[in-house]
Amino acid sequence: MKIREFTIDTEHLDIEYNSLVSADLIEEYIEQDLEVPCEFIESLCIKDTYVNIKLSNTREYFNDDWYVNLQRVV
Repeated sequence: MKIREFTIDTEHLDIEYNSLVSADLIEEYIEQDLEVPCEFIESLCIKDTYVNIKLSNTREYFNDDWYVNLQRVV
């Protein structure tokens, strides 16, 4: 199933997460390491040890490598 909203436990990210990690660092990780293009990120929210990513309402990225990789991280 093709989804547009992902919730990722920070334990699955390759960064050392604690409450002092800024949202900018996590956003940079998602854009650079997971290669999610910023133009497709509608919102990014960090709560406790989870990152919630909402992608834009478009179908053009469903077959892109970054989208497939994002599904694997979850």
